[in-house]
Amino acid sequence: MIRSYRRSADAEDIAALREGRGSPIRNIVTVTLPVGTMLFVGVYWVSRSYLLALAVAGVFVVASIRSNAKFFATAGRREKSGSDQSTVEVIEVEAARVLDIEHLGSHGPAYCFFADDGRALLLVGQWLMRFPQFPALSFRVFRWADDGRPIRIEVTGRESLPEHSTAALQSHYSNGDIEVFRAHPETLQQDLENAFGTRST
Repeated sequence: MIRSYRRSADAEDIAALREGRGSPIRNIVTVTLPVGTMLFVGVYWVSRSYLLALAVAGVFVVASIRSNAKFFATAGRREKSGSDQSTVEVIEVEAARVLDIEHLGSHGPAYCFFADDGRALLLVGQWLMRFPQFPALSFRVFRWADDGRPIRIEVTGRESLPEHSTAALQSHYSNGDIEVFRAHPETLQQDLENAFGTRST
């Protein structure tokens, strides 16, 4: 069984969003300025050009500040219930099998969960490694409804060792980190191709 519903973000969703992100001031003081300084010193040491070093360091600092501002602005909007950006999609999974499939480069792991009704759930990315009891056959996955970005996983069953599969994600596939599609273990490669191989056309 794979089913989904939507609800407003709760405290656990917001905590998962902000996990490890600190605060804007802390990030600038502990990351942006030290790294910017090291860039300035490194570029100046190599080039002996004050202007070039200042330009490289300045570009990094500005980009870092803008990235922090964008993240915390988005986080603030997600905390306001009732808005599109605060809506969470919850996908409940009771799977019969899980396969470990080949991912692209460092963007892994990649798991495919199969329900008895012919539906499957594809999960991809290093964010999956934050959950020590995963993969499991019974769990809930939470993602933002507006852009599909993953939030967290709540395991509701015992950890399950995934079966190895020769199926592999391909560079022309247009899948995201969380996808529900029609698939069977025996035809997984073709099912992946059918679901994600032509979406960009």
